[in-house]
Amino acid sequence: MQLNKFSLIMATLGRSDEIIVLLDSLLAQTYKNFELIIVDQNEDDRVKKIYEEYKEKIDLKYFHNTVKGLSVNRNIGLSHISGDIVAFPDDDCVYEADTLEKVVSFFSSNAGYSFYTCNTKDIHGSGSILKTKSTDADISIFNFMNIGISFTIFVRSSSIRSFTFDTRLGLGTSFSSGEESDLLLFLLKQKNKGWYHANNYIYHPVKSEIPEKAFQYGTGFGAIYKKSIISYGFIILLPVFALRLLKGVMNIIIHKDRNLRYASLVGRLTGFLQYKKQ
Repeated sequence: MQLNKFSLIMATLGRSDEIIVLLDSLLAQTYKNFELIIVDQNEDDRVKKIYEEYKEKIDLKYFHNTVKGLSVNRNIGLSHISGDIVAFPDDDCVYEADTLEKVVSFFSSNAGYSFYTCNTKDIHGSGSILKTKSTDADISIFNFMNIGISFTIFVRSSSIRSFTFDTRLGLGTSFSSGEESDLLLFLLKQKNKGWYHANNYIYHPVKSEIPEKAFQYGTGFGAIYKKSIISYGFIILLPVFALRLLKGVMNIIIHKDRNLRYASLVGRLTGFLQYKKQ
C-alpha cells in the first residue's frame, strides 16, 4: 500500500455526462497519487466507453455488476482498494483542484485523526443538499448527521478494514439513505477521531425534492437511528431521534411545504420501526 495514495470508489448508474465532469476535475487535481475505482451498474456500455477514453489519463479500475444498489457496489470497490485513504465520490459531484491536497495535508498534520469530512454546495450557487454546520468541529454521535455525506468523507483505510456497507441502506435498497452515516457511526464506535472542515467544499447539484423521494430518504434516516441504538449501543440517540420527530411535527405546522415535510416525517418513523438487527 502506497503512502498517501487515495482510493476513490465511484458506484454509478444512469449517468454519463456528469461522470466526465468529475473525471475532468480529477485530472485537474494538484495532488496526483490516486486511483478511481468505477463500479458500473448500467446494462449498457455508456460508462465503459468513458473508462476507455480516460484510462490512459487517470489510474482507473473498472468493474461491472448486474446487481443494483449503492452499498453492494461500494463494497465491491472496497475489496479492490490499494491506497491508504479511501473516499466515495458520487458520479455527479465535482472536486476543487486542491481537494485531495487539502486532505493529504490534514492527515499528514493530524496523526490522531482517522477520518475527515468537509462541506458541500451546488457549484452554480450557495444551495446545499445537506444542512451543514458553519464552523469546524470534531465529529461525534451528536452531530454526525449534519457534517458528513458520502462524497465528502475521507477515511484512513486502516480504520475500515473490517467495515462493509450495510446492504439494506442507501439508494436501491429498502432504506434509501444512511449508508454514509453508518460508516461514521462505525468509526466513532471504534473510537476513531474525525474532523469536519466547514470552509472546504466538494460540489454537488441541489435537486428539487418531491414527497416520494422525501419519504424514501426519510426511511434511511429512521433506520440509521435505529441501528445506532440496537447495533452500536448509542442509547443516548433514542431521545435525540424523538426530538427530531418532534421538530418534524413543528416544521409541518410552521412551513408551507407541508406535504414534503409530512412525507419525510412518515418516512423517518417508518424506517425506525421497520429496521431490524441482523
